Amino acid sequence: MKVVYMFEPHRAGLEILDKHKINYIYYPGREAPRDWLEKELVDALILVAAPYNIVDKSVLELGKQLKLIIIQGSGLDKVDIDAATSRGIYVANAPDYIAETVADHIMALILAHYRNIVKGDRYIRDKKWVGGIHHSLIGHVLRGKRVGIIGMGRIGAALARRLKPFGAEIVYWDRRVKPEIEHALEIQRLDLDQLIETSDVIAITIALTPETRRLLNRERIYRVKKGALIVNTARGPIIDEEALIERLKSGEVYAALDVFEKEPLPHDNPLINLDNVILTPHLGGFSWEALADTSKFVAECIVKYIKEGRLPDTVVNKI
Repeated sequence: MKVVYMFEPHRAGLEILDKHKINYIYYPGREAPRDWLEKELVDALILVAAPYNIVDKSVLELGKQLKLIIIQGSGLDKVDIDAATSRGIYVANAPDYIAETVADHIMALILAHYRNIVKGDRYIRDKKWVGGIHHSLIGHVLRGKRVGIIGMGRIGAALARRLKPFGAEIVYWDRRVKPEIEHALEIQRLDLDQLIETSDVIAITIALTPETRRLLNRERIYRVKKGALIVNTARGPIIDEEALIERLKSGEVYAALDVFEKEPLPHDNPLINLDNVILTPHLGGFSWEALADTSKFVAECIVKYIKEGRLPDTVVNKI
């Protein structure tokens, strides 16, 4: 019984596999090449992939004995789940620890915007601070602002919990009503278009699926109220990036983006030259704590499956 990692995982999970004497191999880098996979997947029972690793039909065909794929993170958009299901392969992920880290990152982006953190840093580095505070650096508070969260899953709920002490009004849209979260956090579900039109901050935390691709299309981008901040830490294709750039160029809205249509962000992308957008390189889910804890969770799932035949609770498909 062999476990194959398509990337080099955090050591914390491997120590658990070593303790239980489970046979594993990992590619010492970010993404295993085709020839390495052809060799290692032949006798693999479990495949572990990072959220950025592509696990398509061609990869699945290399693993004739595969029974379980685990994404070491939350994103499932790089996995051909239908192809896996047709082959009798279960697919699971590890979303819990990533959720807390991403929620922290969203809060950091919102506060960086409202408190002009990036602009203030540049102001000093450009040697413009010669006394007093320029009016362009005076910020705002979150208290009383409406924050609309698109996607009330683990990340959305973690973000809502963080926003409560700031006195923000929290609303959300999700494909499903979440009465238990509404009650626990005293938040309200709105129609998606109403949320977009009335929110001071729009935080996108929903998964990328065929249904959510271009969820914020051109029409919805232009329905965002003037002065609002759009924060995307989910996946780039959820937003019509071209329309967003157009709206940003008008100066009517702001954005804080951790994900993009193409990654890494091309050097000629207009977003780079816009002053009303904060950019980070898809690092929302990365913290040393999240990397270690997620690695351990995946390893524990592997141990339970191999030793007890127990599937992870996070399996997303039915065989």
